[in-house]
Amino acid sequence: MPADIAWQFGSASGNIASTTLDSKANGSESTVVTYDNSTNKNLYGEVKVKLGSITPTTGGSITLRIAVNDGTDSADATTSALTYTLPLTTGASAKIVIFENVFLPGRSLRLSVTNNSGTTTAGSGNEMHVAPYTERIP
Repeated sequence: MPADIAWQFGSASGNIASTTLDSKANGSESTVVTYDNSTNKNLYGEVKVKLGSITPTTGGSITLRIAVNDGTDSADATTSALTYTLPLTTGASAKIVIFENVFLPGRSLRLSVTNNSGTTTAGSGNEMHVAPYTERIP
């Protein structure tokens, strides 16, 4: 009988964004942060972006970009990156956006977020976490 495939979850990262998401103007991209997947080589991840209290305009969103680094060079994020865009809810409050089933190449990764919320991000209270997972045969 063939084996079933199941998810195997790794440990979630702490806040890897530090202050890179603070006070980003609408249309601007955050500074790049590093997430190293070269040892564990997880296939997928859940990237959680927490934004401090803001009031996005209707149709506001954020875009996650993931570029690989081979130890010497980083891919050009504007042309070679994986991109994921999700909408933001309207109304004044903190926002939590979870990018699910994000493909994580097995290298050192460079992650950034573009703010398309229609307003500047909060000056504090912003975070980014990566919870990796892969497939396994039990």
